Amino acid sequence: MIISASRRTDIPSTHCKWFLEKLKDKYVLVQNPFNKNKFYKVDLSKENVDIIVFWSKNPNIDFLEEVRNMGYKFYIHFTITAYDKNIEKNIPNKELLIKKFINISDRFKKDKIVWRYDPIILNKEFNSNYHIKNFSYISSALKNYTDECIFSFVQIYSKIKNVFKDINNDIEERKNLINDLKEIASKNNIILKNCSQSFDNIENSSCIDKNRIENILGYKIKENKDKGQRKLCNCIKSVDIGTYNTCQNGCIYCYANK
Repeated sequence: MIISASRRTDIPSTHCKWFLEKLKDKYVLVQNPFNKNKFYKVDLSKENVDIIVFWSKNPNIDFLEEVRNMGYKFYIHFTITAYDKNIEKNIPNKELLIKKFINISDRFKKDKIVWRYDPIILNKEFNSNYHIKNFSYISSALKNYTDECIFSFVQIYSKIKNVFKDINNDIEERKNLINDLKEIASKNNIILKNCSQSFDNIENSSCIDKNRIENILGYKIKENKDKGQRKLCNCIKSVDIGTYNTCQNGCIYCYANK
């Protein structure tokens, strides 16, 4: 079984103690996101868990070390964007995050860490030149410390439609930006992929990536495409153990908090 920890909240940053306790208990009760009164039990024993896929904007390195010491395999999606605290309220400055990313890559090897540059907010304030400049800087810093970067353009959910009123939805400008970012990434030995959006000039990603997982584990797994995800999502099936409305990062574009 593959554990996703988590698309719904930042476990490696602010819920480390809780998660380690659940690993010691060898199970966790997960709230049904569609029915808050229902919970289901997930077996977290090492015999049942093939790998854990973490998602974070500011992971605790000691936490990751402890997970490894407990005998669990993992890799992590580490998001580093170009935004400041006006957009990502509780996220440290980018220099600290880049140093942490490099530290994780050195300690656990670069196949255990994927860089996420998402979401891309494309508007007057954060135009293409802004993203090209910042992506180039981060990409250069992370050269040799990861092999993949995943991006997506911000999705305007109902709760944030009044936050971003001037989003540029021009397809050609987006495709031109993708080409520029792809070229920058390639120069830094990083493969750029898109998460669950339809563009004919970029490959779609698998965030829960069967090939990466099998390479880390050293054996084949049976899981197939996760039918519960969006149509263009290439992720294989996993069990997410996070809870909505518990993330403390304070990102104004977040879909997982009210």
